[in-house]
Amino acid sequence: MKSNIVSYYIMKPSRVIPPAAAPLKWKNIVNGMLGTFRKNHEIQRFERELKEYFESKHCFLVSSGKAALTVILLALRQICPERTEVLIPAFTCFSVPSAIVRAGLEIELCDISKTGFDFDHDDIKKLLSDEKLLCVVPTHLFGIPADVVKLRSLLDQPQVTLVEDAAQSMGGFWQGQKLGKLGDVSFFSLGRGKAFSTVEGGIILTDRDDIAKEIQQIVSQLPSYNLRERLLLLTYAVALKVLVHPLMFWLPRSLPFLKLGETLYDPGFKIRKFTNFQAGLTTGWQSQLSEFRISRKKNTSFLSDNTHNHKVMQLVPNGKDLPDLLRFPIKASSRKVRHRILNAADQQGLGFAEGYPSSINHIAQLKSKFENQTFPCADSMAQLLITLPVHPYLTEIDLNRIKTQMDLN
Repeated sequence: MKSNIVSYYIMKPSRVIPPAAAPLKWKNIVNGMLGTFRKNHEIQRFERELKEYFESKHCFLVSSGKAALTVILLALRQICPERTEVLIPAFTCFSVPSAIVRAGLEIELCDISKTGFDFDHDDIKKLLSDEKLLCVVPTHLFGIPADVVKLRSLLDQPQVTLVEDAAQSMGGFWQGQKLGKLGDVSFFSLGRGKAFSTVEGGIILTDRDDIAKEIQQIVSQLPSYNLRERLLLLTYAVALKVLVHPLMFWLPRSLPFLKLGETLYDPGFKIRKFTNFQAGLTTGWQSQLSEFRISRKKNTSFLSDNTHNHKVMQLVPNGKDLPDLLRFPIKASSRKVRHRILNAADQQGLGFAEGYPSSINHIAQLKSKFENQTFPCADSMAQLLITLPVHPYLTEIDLNRIKTQMDLN
């Protein structure tokens, strides 16, 4: 392992850009440590601020985005116990099917559109009439808004709940509305690399009293982080502050056991209450979120103007009102082109990354359920997707290096 680090250090670029990042500041970490001595005052303050910001009636905090989705599904299962199916896009984060299985429910898939990550709305019509359908989960993947309004117009079963997956879109808007306010219930992730980070964490929002009542009962019974886990949160926060910076990211990237960027299907994850330390980290979160959004918007605009290439297709909607992205997605014309682009960018430390390793139907533990179904657009996206960084660590020099690399390919 030591030789791996030494050899990588000798060959590494001067800056190694992480694919995604939400910078933590030292004052965040100090506030987190102070928060541990303030009982639940910091948690209550953060919940209050979230309800005010999103104009939401109910807010709950848990240990991760996938924990938030699991809690939502368990609550819906209590409301409609005869319904057992959850409909999701066939290409999405593996945390989503992990949460569905963790909640003891069944996964149903719909293919995505040919030009993006939203449901194929022609395909989904026949799936929405299933009497076992509990909920549908539209996903704002990488921050690109799903058309939740159109989906609601197609839904003719009032018992089916719209669960808005806003895990990657905190602070984003769609047609003047805040993402996370379009569904019956929504959730955000506060994990590393999201729009705003507390190392890990999840937010649930809803205006529906019946859903909130069930969620409250579940959350109140969740275990807390133990002392070792709380110390690990502090350690991870310091590591994120130091090692995610482009001048230092070469080090964690050179350590294979960290499995950076690896996407795992793991329905055995823990679900816990949010900690006072995590809540303390959020002090001043609204101004930081705004600061990060402005930076990502600027970087997104640059990439939108400067990554046109006949060998790739941009997946970001055209127009002046660009979405608030976590990563800038493009689709290569072939697997060979994608391999060449990723390899060249990796040598330059540019932070390009693949998407998720497969469509959901090809996850080893799930594929037997979908062996007679095909999802060609999801499969194609898994094979050809490339994401480019847009986070606040990017400099003008970094952006021009990315532009040069895309011009060469």
